Amino acid sequence: MKMVEKINPDMYGISFSSLRFEEARTVTSAVKERFPSLPVVCGGAHPTIAPEEVLNEMSVDICVVGEGEETLSEVVEAVCLGRRKLEEVNGIVYRGDNEVIRNPKRPFIKDLDSIPFPAWDLVDFRNYVGNYQYKKKPSTAIIVSRGCQYNCTFCSNPVWKSNKPWLRLRSPKNIAEEISILYKRGIREISIRSDEFNVRLDWCVEVCKEIQKLGYKDMYFQANFRAHPFSEELAQEMVKSNFWLIQLGIESANQRVLDGINKKTTIEQISNTCSIAKHFNIKVYAYIMIYNVWEENGKLCYETTEEVNNTFSFVRRLKSKGLLHFMSFSTSTPLRGSVLYDIANKHNILKYKSDPKDLSEFIMNLGNIPEKEMKRIRFKGMLIQLYCILSSPGTSWAVWRKILFKIKSLFNSFFLIY
Repeated sequence: MKMVEKINPDMYGISFSSLRFEEARTVTSAVKERFPSLPVVCGGAHPTIAPEEVLNEMSVDICVVGEGEETLSEVVEAVCLGRRKLEEVNGIVYRGDNEVIRNPKRPFIKDLDSIPFPAWDLVDFRNYVGNYQYKKKPSTAIIVSRGCQYNCTFCSNPVWKSNKPWLRLRSPKNIAEEISILYKRGIREISIRSDEFNVRLDWCVEVCKEIQKLGYKDMYFQANFRAHPFSEELAQEMVKSNFWLIQLGIESANQRVLDGINKKTTIEQISNTCSIAKHFNIKVYAYIMIYNVWEENGKLCYETTEEVNNTFSFVRRLKSKGLLHFMSFSTSTPLRGSVLYDIANKHNILKYKSDPKDLSEFIMNLGNIPEKEMKRIRFKGMLIQLYCILSSPGTSWAVWRKILFKIKSLFNSFFLIY
């Protein structure tokens, strides 16, 4: 509130996901209470999937639905500059005199290269943590693509599939240009963000080659990947480009589960990608999801405790062979806009936390699996995650803070279980 008062802005903007709805509601309520005449605009995943709900339950005036670059510019022209009317702005839902008004959809920005780079010269990187695992500091992240051509059950990507094309890629030259700007600003490591960097191997290889042309020997990279496709050619180009870490979406080590959640990967492909990465001395950070849920022929299916234990055993085996270095896990969560959310609603297994800070509660009721059993499994997963963090190099102070939080959570979980 002090910062808003100091800046005295013409508009207040906030972006949030469904998991941050309550926090966003608290913030916007405080802003409106202190500055009642200040227009509040919101965007992001949750306002995109549920704009009417946001306007009815939050102190918000306008929801930007979908991509915000062009839409928000026009909102500023309408609200702050008076150059157009709100009813002329596509891609928004807003408060009218006596009703909520939904304007027509805005088409996707087809050419991502047409979007100007962020105003990196206005960013003081000392104010930001950067990457949790890093080779060199300071670090930051860039976004190189939008959308995904896959349809995993748990993903809220359908929120962004309201228009086509579902997948858009920045050109390799455009990506390299932004990297050069950041290098000159003092950045020495970049996390390349996309739903999956290896969505198209030819494009991915070209990005690496453009990075190599920059000649920055002291700039390092990491990125998130699917287990497939991945090749030795790509790994070789990544090494030449100073990629040292891949964040790999494994989810489960049970083929029944991977097929059920429509992951479109196999256990063999996961192992193969980890083996290629090890051969080229590229570290692997695994993302795991436990107690996955899906539907087959109208019947509710979910991952068993035995299968979750098998996933954790798989992680330990990879770790012992040097094929995996870091790991984190989460419990399958039905995000708004995902197929999983529809399944959970259909089968009436959703349960809402009375206290968002209560780590003892799960968000889905999986019938035959007692919650106490799920708590024991999560406790086990936290121990494995902690072991991976403590036994691997390249851990930042931010991660050590997370470790302290994990230790505290472990103690809390232990007493809740036993």
